[in-house]
Amino acid sequence: MNRERALRTLGLEKGAQAADINRAYRELIRLAHPDVGGSTAVAARITEAYYWLQRAGTNPLEPSKSSPRKSATPAKAKTDDSLVLHLPAGDVFARLVDAGHELGEVSYIDPTTGIVQVTFTADNGVVCQLAATVQANPVTGSRQRETQVEFTLDPLASGEAPPIGRVVAHLVRLIRS
Repeated sequence: MNRERALRTLGLEKGAQAADINRAYRELIRLAHPDVGGSTAVAARITEAYYWLQRAGTNPLEPSKSSPRKSATPAKAKTDDSLVLHLPAGDVFARLVDAGHELGEVSYIDPTTGIVQVTFTADNGVVCQLAATVQANPVTGSRQRETQVEFTLDPLASGEAPPIGRVVAHLVRLIRS
C-alpha cells in the first residue's frame, strides 16, 4: 500500500493532516468493524490504511524510509514455522502485509504487536488462516538487528491445512518478488 491508496481507502485527499486521518479512521472503523456487523476484511483494510498514514517514528513497526520495498530479502528458515530476516521489523511487517494480500485476504493487522493474519484457500480447497508475528531481535555482538517471524496455520473449515513449511516458503517467494 502507498500513501495515495491509503488516502483513497479512508476517503481522504492529498494533503490530509493527522487530525483528518484520525477522524476518517474512527468514522469508518465504527461502521466496518465486525462487532457491529461489518466485514473483517474491510476493517483490516481500513486499519492497514490508517497504519500507513500514521506519522513517521510513532510506531516501532513503521517501515523505514530508506530501505527498498521489493529487493532480494535475505531470509533463512529457522524451522518450518519461523523465519529470520536481516531487515528492520517495520519493513518485514509491511512486506508481510503486501504478500498476505497476494496470498489471500488480510483479515487482521496489528502493527503495535506485529501480528498479521491472512485467510486463504489452500490448494486442497480448505479455507485456512495463517498468523504471522513479527519480532525484532538484537544480533549478539553487533549493533545490527534481525527480525524473526513466527507462523501458525489453522484450517477454518473441515479438512487438513497444507504443510506450514510449504505455505511459509510460498509467502517468502511473494515477499521477495
